[in-house]
Amino acid sequence: MIAYCPNSLFRISAELAPLRCPLTALPLEYTALPPFDPQQIDTSVAGLWRYGAMLPILPKPRPRVTLGEGWTPLVADRWAGHAIHWKLDALMPTGSYKDRGVSVMVNWFLGQGAKTVVDDSSGNAGASLACYAARAGLTARIFVPESAPEPKRAQIAVYGAELVEVQGPRSMARSAAETDTQNSRAVVYASHAWHPTFLLGQMTCAWEIWEQLGRRTPDWLVAPVGNGGLLLGTWRGFQHLQQSGLVDRLPRLMAVQAEPYTPIFDAFQAGVMEIAPDPRVEKISADGIAISYPVHARAVLEAVGQSGGIVVAVEDHDVRAAQERLAVRGLFVEPTSATVAAAIEQHRTQFGEKESVVAILTGHGLKNPPKLI
Repeated sequence: MIAYCPNSLFRISAELAPLRCPLTALPLEYTALPPFDPQQIDTSVAGLWRYGAMLPILPKPRPRVTLGEGWTPLVADRWAGHAIHWKLDALMPTGSYKDRGVSVMVNWFLGQGAKTVVDDSSGNAGASLACYAARAGLTARIFVPESAPEPKRAQIAVYGAELVEVQGPRSMARSAAETDTQNSRAVVYASHAWHPTFLLGQMTCAWEIWEQLGRRTPDWLVAPVGNGGLLLGTWRGFQHLQQSGLVDRLPRLMAVQAEPYTPIFDAFQAGVMEIAPDPRVEKISADGIAISYPVHARAVLEAVGQSGGIVVAVEDHDVRAAQERLAVRGLFVEPTSATVAAAIEQHRTQFGEKESVVAILTGHGLKNPPKLI
């Protein structure tokens, strides 16, 4: 596989290479993937590695490190008067969708001989990396903002990773992690936000939805957006299906952000592709998408525009209310997940009466549960 720079012709071979394009400072992505071949789906394999033939990241014959992540339920429901399917990516080994990308990323790092992996995280990605690093026999060090919820910090630590709390905004944790990896070639920056293999793992979400809908594309895909890896990776998965001749259309995207962390929403409303740095520090319920300067902002805006979709923003009180209403329907998710339910309620007129809608629920409710009074 080859990593490429978005909006340029610059390409880098798939080795331990920089994570940013030298020409644009944008994240690298992989291209030249094998065509998606339904005959190559291995139904005897549990989870996302049923698509292993389309994810050629491991030097053979190394066995994959996996906990059965992926192939999560797609549950039919009605919400705000509209038929909908919830993609339950909260039902992963560590309770978050991040296991898709982290599983693929850790297997790639193993193939490159890595020994110690480092990341910055508000909680879910750090817990996922700590888990899969432990499973793979790697050392993990996770830098988290001091505002990260206690259950998420505890989960990181219980896997045996070194937990480093950083004062200040989320961006300070990223800076600390990047600095930490500059001192030794044995310590690698396994960034869920920057590393191109993470997006490969997220592509499998689209492939599962396609299979679970009877090899069809939904009319709408709704997902929370912080750095943008979930929405972008799933969009890339649907694009790959189209490029392989398996679907004739792509879903429209509804990208959901949470106030006041709305740089992509603000850019979409202004009709621009650039976002301005905003080093705010404000605690919100949807901590998983409290990102002031999203890594994939430009790519997400391009995807939303290409799809004919929209970017929306929801208020904190609406998120908490949606979390409670989901729970009494048997769907206990963290507030970041509940943003999509709040968005669908507020923007349901966007959906045609007969249009199919898939919304991704990203994290389990025990990650950040409601406070009982």
